[in-house]
Amino acid sequence: MKKTANRSRNLLHNHPMLRKGGVHDKSNKAKRRKEKQNLRKVWFSLSAYCVLRENHPAGT
Repeated sequence: MKKTANRSRNLLHNHPMLRKGGVHDKSNKAKRRKEKQNLRKVWFSLSAYCVLRENHPAGT
């Protein structure tokens, strides 16, 4: 039987903290904030449209 050389092991290889890696997605907070920004953008564009219409009292 052939004897292998004694090599030092990488002790961090199976460390539980290293299993947390993966795809880097946006956080839930960032997703909520982006959705709020988009909603506000749509809301203001619609409200500006309503104010600028001809038959609206504020538009004249």
